[in-house]
Amino acid sequence: MILHLLLVFSVIRITFTSPLSSSAEANCTRVCGGGGGRETTVEYPFGFTSGCEISLNCSENGNIQIAGYNVQNLTRDYILINFPAKCDRQFEEIRFFHSSNFALTSRNGLLLENCSSTLNDCVVSPTRVENHFNLQQCDSTTNRSMNCYSEDNPDLEDIMNLGRLETAGCKVLFSSVTVGLNGTSSENSPASLEFQSLQLGWWVKGDCKCHRNAVCRNVSFENTMMGYRCHCNEGYDGDGFVDGDGCHRG
Repeated sequence: MILHLLLVFSVIRITFTSPLSSSAEANCTRVCGGGGGRETTVEYPFGFTSGCEISLNCSENGNIQIAGYNVQNLTRDYILINFPAKCDRQFEEIRFFHSSNFALTSRNGLLLENCSSTLNDCVVSPTRVENHFNLQQCDSTTNRSMNCYSEDNPDLEDIMNLGRLETAGCKVLFSSVTVGLNGTSSENSPASLEFQSLQLGWWVKGDCKCHRNAVCRNVSFENTMMGYRCHCNEGYDGDGFVDGDGCHRG
């Protein structure tokens, strides 16, 4: 089965940013690392303390993390996480990636094992997957089966619905596959397969507080408004938020 996924990257730079509003800066630490080691600064609305609009974790060696997994990229719509294949990762870990500010998108293709029912009529050979990607094979004395799950319907909302997935009774969350566009923003760009990665959609809660030169993009799930994102208009750069860097001429 071919998993049809779409990921349009418009990168939110993981670098030093211009000064934020005093209220936002006072309650949020946006720098990870330091002290002579690696240091990374993220833009609004991300940060590393409870006062930040979207709180991420910072490891001792300066890596940005969610639930112990390294963040590969932050974009104006998505968070891309490194998600290595693991033979005994419990399915329940999928809940780590659904919070009040982010959730798995419908553009992920999940690889699952030991399911009580098939998903999307997609069953693949675990050994073939392990050999193809040069992974260490999982030791098992029982017959193994690997299922894949994705929401291929383009009319579906951006956030993955876990309801049907949980009814399949899967025990192992082996890994995930996403498709990117080689870091470009053009839909005509060639797609690149990203194995062992997870894509999360993020949002800021509350009513839109976007810069005057930005548009507000609402994020909803099953007719419930989750929050919003701000996108600077063409010709402008910045995070797009009133409480952040806003939008300035590129």
